[in-house]
Amino acid sequence: MFRRHARAFTLVETLMAVTVMGFATMGIVAFMRQGLKMYYADRARLMINRDIRSFTSQMDTDAVTANFFLLYPDFSTRSTGSGSSTADASVADGQVGDFLLLVYTDPSQTSQGISMITRLVGYYREVTNTTLNSGPVHRFDVDLSAAPVDVKSAPMYTILANKVTGTAASYPIVTQLAQGLATNASGSTVTPALFYNHQNRSVMIDTQISESLTERGTLSQTGNTYNFTVAPRG
Repeated sequence: MFRRHARAFTLVETLMAVTVMGFATMGIVAFMRQGLKMYYADRARLMINRDIRSFTSQMDTDAVTANFFLLYPDFSTRSTGSGSSTADASVADGQVGDFLLLVYTDPSQTSQGISMITRLVGYYREVTNTTLNSGPVHRFDVDLSAAPVDVKSAPMYTILANKVTGTAASYPIVTQLAQGLATNASGSTVTPALFYNHQNRSVMIDTQISESLTERGTLSQTGNTYNFTVAPRG
């Protein structure tokens, strides 16, 4: 009576099978990693669109009722010079800055024939990454209706120093990551900023809004460039 022997896999066959399974596993892992990156990128784009809608809507609402605006190089630079030569540092037509100040006045309250300032709203970019020229955008809202002030009694940089206290990081963030793209109309060398003064009548916002997501060790950063214009009409 003959005994039937079961045939075993040879070493070569085993190695080939392991190799094929290894390549298949690597392909699946690469596919999943690419899928995760696309998923995080899509999430970042949705967050960017949300940021843009929120930022645009809030700034447009603030600007439409403002009486006029001033644009400064940044949150800290509000004056130039010193002593008797100190002057307001607001930029002129065709120049850019990272600090937009919206000013509200009440014609029913005047001083020396000038409407009193009753509210200040500011948007400014805090540059936290000098290499990428990017950082969060903050907003402050100061109500002065209980004690209005006028620019004849004190220059605007003094009013700001007295009414807008704290550091750049003190006020709420409205956009997490913004890169300035606006440059001076004159073509002079200047670090691109967030805001552009258009004929002292409107402000153009030129920026790239970005979002970074890190989940399970996968980093994804997505940006979207956009611009819009606001004009005080109060």
